[in-house]
Amino acid sequence: MQRDDLQDTYDDEIDFREIYSTLWLNKKFILILTGVFAVLTAIYSLSLANLYRSQALLVPTSLNSNNTSQYSALASVAGVNLGDSSPDVTLAIAFINSKKIINQLIKHESFLPDLMAAKKWDIKSNSIIYDDDLYDKKNKKWVREVVFPFQQVPSEQEAFKLFSKQINITEDEKKQLVTLSVEHISPSVAQQWAEWIIDEANTMVANLRIEEAESSINYLNEQIKLTPYAELRTMFFDLIQQNTQHMMLAKVTNHYALTIIDPPLIPEDKSKPNRALIVVLGTFVGIMLSILIILVRKYGLHKNNKIDIFKF
Repeated sequence: MQRDDLQDTYDDEIDFREIYSTLWLNKKFILILTGVFAVLTAIYSLSLANLYRSQALLVPTSLNSNNTSQYSALASVAGVNLGDSSPDVTLAIAFINSKKIINQLIKHESFLPDLMAAKKWDIKSNSIIYDDDLYDKKNKKWVREVVFPFQQVPSEQEAFKLFSKQINITEDEKKQLVTLSVEHISPSVAQQWAEWIIDEANTMVANLRIEEAESSINYLNEQIKLTPYAELRTMFFDLIQQNTQHMMLAKVTNHYALTIIDPPLIPEDKSKPNRALIVVLGTFVGIMLSILIILVRKYGLHKNNKIDIFKF
């Protein structure tokens, strides 16, 4: 009884010599399938357009770092920002990651075609070649055929889905650094977009702060008319003065929230794709798949029989 159990256990154990023998017998099949995968992945990698990344290093703009007011608590109640730049940075990043940024970038005539219809980049003329089925460059007109709910002219929502895949913004709170990177098939477009994004984000934050300051000033003026206390009136006048200063800074400062330390440049080298890695991975998949096919046929269909896959 024990002998039979030992025999069954021995029979169920993997015989690595037998596996090696089977694989060696089918080495031609492994080489062919691996070669097919290598060629296919090489063709696929060559069909992918080069992507270029332009990157900018930014820091929070310190407009009012020395502005410490004894009325900060009262200003907070009134909705007045007395100089903390961190919320402005957070707000700028939020704008960049929102659909509102698309609404601003669309004002640039080339932005939407470069985003939605770019086919390839002509290195000689440094120009974008558009997909004629999507965009008529000569007449500057969208000609693509779409079905509801999409529109012939891409909407902000549709554009944002693609745009969000081409940009990346990260914040290092410890070092007070913000990194913005933009990818595109054209290195010039990648650099131009990075500049536009920074400018538009700063403008959006500045405009919001101007609106808040104007609202706060109106509120404080109303309170001055209502309060009979001279001390409070003095506080309100001081807050109005500070708010007016902040509003003026927002109107005249180009980089209200984010200041450029390392500007975005036109990249010289592509960032993607890594064609060598794609081919290596494809070759590896080919090897593993061919081995799996042989072992399945060996132990799944013709157990304990040597199998030449070409004679199956």
